[in-house]
Amino acid sequence: MKKKSKKDQEIENQLKTLSGVFENRGISIRREKLSRGSAFRVKSGNCLLSGDKVIFIDRRMPIDQQLSVMFDYIVELKIQPTEEELENLPTKIKDVLELQIADREAIAANA
Repeated sequence: MKKKSKKDQEIENQLKTLSGVFENRGISIRREKLSRGSAFRVKSGNCLLSGDKVIFIDRRMPIDQQLSVMFDYIVELKIQPTEEELENLPTKIKDVLELQIADREAIAANA
């Protein structure tokens, strides 16, 4: 198994921290090797599994893309992290989230 770089380890920790934002809202994050076949390819996405909200993220994607998928779902699901959650996130993630939230609010105000 390939050893993770320091940057990948840092992003891995960010993924775990960001997963908590979803889990606090009853949404499970499952990072798994998603099935692939000759005629199909499963992509990361969200679904209901036995009545539970789950977001599947393909573990084989580059780790920064996995983080990007989580950001996209925060915006798509209109998740508003609490001040405490934002406080516990690394500055980079907090800055991106706050920017995406501000963009979402600006779009809603103009609608």
